[in-house]
Amino acid sequence: MKMARSGASIDEKKIYVFGGCWDVADSSNWVEVYDLQTDTWEFLSVFTPKMPLKIQQSVVTDNNKHVHAVDEDGQIFNFSATECAFESDGRRESNPENRSNWLFAVGDTIFCRGTGGKILWRFPSQLDWKEVHGLEELQQQHSGFDIIKMLIHSNERMAILWESRTQGPEHVLELWYAEISMVRGCIDGVLEVVGTIEWSGPIFSDSSVTGLNLLFAETFYL
Repeated sequence: MKMARSGASIDEKKIYVFGGCWDVADSSNWVEVYDLQTDTWEFLSVFTPKMPLKIQQSVVTDNNKHVHAVDEDGQIFNFSATECAFESDGRRESNPENRSNWLFAVGDTIFCRGTGGKILWRFPSQLDWKEVHGLEELQQQHSGFDIIKMLIHSNERMAILWESRTQGPEHVLELWYAEISMVRGCIDGVLEVVGTIEWSGPIFSDSSVTGLNLLFAETFYL
């Protein structure tokens, strides 16, 4: 990279990095893009109605043509990769610090992880988040757990990881994994997203550690 910064959004061919360069930020250096095919970084000179220093969340949408982003103040931006411009209509995301790990799947739907093992969803044009149905049994089985990572498995399937403690005197720390298929449908005349647990179980356990810091996780096919 040409500048040290943080906060990346990834599509199939490029990695976009917004902000993260603090006081030296201006329209000529605020965005960098990495091309996976040419293995090169370059600046994108962009127009933006505001120069936010920190992007809280971002996700690639609309067939890799736009990046939907929220800054630390909750202001929503849409970045056009074709026009190299940010658009903002003044809408704000409520409580952005508790809406993390954004993913784009099931057609045109944004997902994020909530608290208590909940997965939330909304459309890019909307502000209200709704809870994914069908995960109640998992939430009851692991009462009070929080998802530590969500992954896209395919367009209509995702995976989640979380910590759990076994019952008994040893309280062994376990890392659990669940694969969930997602479909949209109407419940009592209201459009909802329903999840089905395809598989779940512990994939790691250790009685000698007191905590787990999951740095990175990704899905791939063998």
